[in-house]
Amino acid sequence: MGFFTGKQKRMAKKCSFYDLQRGYQSADLALERASYSGDKKELKRAMKEHQKYEYALLYRNTPEYKNKQRKKH
Repeated sequence: MGFFTGKQKRMAKKCSFYDLQRGYQSADLALERASYSGDKKELKRAMKEHQKYEYALLYRNTPEYKNKQRKKH
């Protein structure tokens, strides 16, 4: 799929689901804190981190990822 970057695909492959979930939740909290502070730079940084974990988690649900995992085993 052309929607996901190589970095997101590598994260989905190398990190466990639990690690991705934990990173997503941590990034979500950072995003919330940044929104309260009103700091645009911090908000942008937190949004990038949040998006990275979110897309890695979403990629794990795609048929492309699942087919690659089946072929590996």
